[in-house]
Amino acid sequence: MSKQTTRTLAAQITYDVVYKKANLSETFKKRIKSNQSADAKSSIKSLCYETIRHYLYLEDMWLSCLQKKPKDKLLGVILTQGMAEFHVLNKPEHAVVNEAINTAKKLNKRWASGLINSCLRKAIKIKDPIASNEKAQYAHPQWWLDTVKKDWPDNWQQILIANNHKPPLWIRSKNTPNANLSPEPHSHIIGAYKIQAQDITQISGFQNGEISVQDASAQLAAQILNPINGEKILDACAAPGGKTCHLLEINSNIELQALELYPNRAKKITENLQRLNVNAKIIVADAKNTEEWFNGEKFDKVLLDAPCSASGIVRRHPDIKFIRQAEDLKDICKDQQELLKASAKVLKVGGSLLYATCSIFAEENSNQIKKFLKTHPEFNEIKLEYTFAINCEHGIQILSGNEDADGFYYSYLKKNEI
Repeated sequence: MSKQTTRTLAAQITYDVVYKKANLSETFKKRIKSNQSADAKSSIKSLCYETIRHYLYLEDMWLSCLQKKPKDKLLGVILTQGMAEFHVLNKPEHAVVNEAINTAKKLNKRWASGLINSCLRKAIKIKDPIASNEKAQYAHPQWWLDTVKKDWPDNWQQILIANNHKPPLWIRSKNTPNANLSPEPHSHIIGAYKIQAQDITQISGFQNGEISVQDASAQLAAQILNPINGEKILDACAAPGGKTCHLLEINSNIELQALELYPNRAKKITENLQRLNVNAKIIVADAKNTEEWFNGEKFDKVLLDAPCSASGIVRRHPDIKFIRQAEDLKDICKDQQELLKASAKVLKVGGSLLYATCSIFAEENSNQIKKFLKTHPEFNEIKLEYTFAINCEHGIQILSGNEDADGFYYSYLKKNEI
């Protein structure tokens, strides 16, 4: 695949994400043919990720060189992509400008060649660019910026800056990884190691289940639950199965049920269980509708890794900044409360419920638990203490980038006699 075609596809994918609110992974599958080389796919992916990750900042840079913003949105994407190639991927100026013009021609925008040439050459020469507003400076939508400032007045800059960094590769390993991986263990999470970015499937130990890809923050779930022999445990929103498998790695002498709403995602749980050679009962059903799947035998422990805004994993999924809208939080929080109520219903008296999200928004986290406890007096909170996490009114928050891990929230609750 030529560089020109690589850039053309990258521009189309980025346009779909930024202006059509399309999911980046799904758009890759639609736009990129399976017979394209691994190098071509890698180039497209890198260009899309860096353009989308820094989009609002890079767009602001080239806009400063024009009197008004072009009406043609795809042209704007081509210009922003060119800025990403120069400022983030360190491509030479002449190549960036020429290829941006070629991309425009490929996309039937030959008329814009002069504008692209003039605008990019001016923007590239700006030394120490100053963003025109905070939205551009931190490359986040305004509502997102406002929410993080409100929730984390002392940490908001740290969070937003971390969101714009390329994420590390964390693995979960049964044994100390091979030294040639340069593993860095997490300070408190047993079995979590940060390694150099690479194709994980080619690492010795992956195929036989010795190692798995899982961010350090997500690995804390199984450590908190600490499965004990004979316990009946429910993973209520289980796909792709990382936490399901981790629980079974810690203790295989448990009865574990993994619930997943979508059949295609449930298949990923099966694949992970098979690779690790562990067993769980997989049920495809809506966790909220207990009459569909619950047989009356209550659980000792429930893990509810609830669907959320995913605001804590933006560095891994930069498209979230464009897909997620402020008004989405209302429906997300409604679902989370329904899932909490359903989880409470199937839990034994004396049992434990671990509520988790990969979000840093208080509305989905501490505020949700506060609301739940008001309507469920039979529950009390089990305090969690970890030095790398912040204690909230309820639960703990791992901030994005803290110890180079993802943003994650946990609240551990116990069900008592009424």
